[in-house]
Amino acid sequence: MSGVAVAGIEPKRRERAIDLFKGLLIVGMVYCHTLQFFSDPVVYPSISRWIDFFNLITFSGFVFSFGYVSQLAYYSKPFRSACPRMLAAALKTLLAFYVSGTAFRVFHDGAPLQWDTIRPIMLLKDIPGWSEFLVSFTYLMVLGLVLFVPLRWLSGRKWLGFLAAGLLLAGTLFPYGAVHVPQLGLLVGTRDFASFPPVQYFPYYLLGILFAKYRIRFDWLVLAGSVLATGLFAANWRYAGELPSRFPPSLFWIIGAAFILYVYYLLARVLERIPYAFGFLESMGRNVLLYLVLSNLLIFTVKSSRPDLLVGSGGGLLYAAGWLAVCGFCSWIVTKRTR
Repeated sequence: MSGVAVAGIEPKRRERAIDLFKGLLIVGMVYCHTLQFFSDPVVYPSISRWIDFFNLITFSGFVFSFGYVSQLAYYSKPFRSACPRMLAAALKTLLAFYVSGTAFRVFHDGAPLQWDTIRPIMLLKDIPGWSEFLVSFTYLMVLGLVLFVPLRWLSGRKWLGFLAAGLLLAGTLFPYGAVHVPQLGLLVGTRDFASFPPVQYFPYYLLGILFAKYRIRFDWLVLAGSVLATGLFAANWRYAGELPSRFPPSLFWIIGAAFILYVYYLLARVLERIPYAFGFLESMGRNVLLYLVLSNLLIFTVKSSRPDLLVGSGGGLLYAAGWLAVCGFCSWIVTKRTR
């Protein structure tokens, strides 16, 4: 789903931990995409759980990190200086969606590379698979810009901010069936196509802002809240006998990732204490947009040339490592090193 956060945000003072957090998410996302394209749960039943796990945490985790870095890069600064950079970040993710979405239609669906293929994507009338999350970050950044003043006000009132994050979960009660306009469905959700509506995932964005502003590390109340949220998700899963709705997102799907992401966050805080050992993860976190787009292009291209390629969980991990290595090489040759 760029040099930083999800959409090329560049705070002056980087936090290694949040880059490591994003790096962990990228590894899981690329592995998940690899299994979705090159494996079969009928042949390899174990992959279903891996796919479900990473589907649950990845987008929510990126939204959290997006909010975290936005607090450092934007909300700690005046609106006048933050606005142009937020718009630039939104434009970057929109262009990334155009590239990834067009590649999906051409390489995966076999559509001709012509204006009739590209135009609906550019107008957000056609939302290609495995690319929709990119345009969701564009919407999220615009939403964060529109709510710039209220978010700064909320972030200055810690517990009110946490309460607001909980109340925002009511967005999952939205009547999704009433939405049939693609551009609106991307914002609030719809039953017509798969989307990651920022309105429903916005609690994680607000939580990211609060974590960054108040330098939250290990906290018993946060731990208890995250365990409760993921516990409710697990209880619903067990009671219903199936995962909560992901497209469009239900309440239980949104809260399900809370505990796992908190563990990821705390793990990243531990890893940052080990200099250089996890530099590859940190590099991924500094170049998220590059890894999101380029890994998609690699997967779409290989799938089009090797449609019968089938791998298990181990083979998928090797292929994912290969995609990440190529992305890392591309990042290395274009990154200007500080002297």
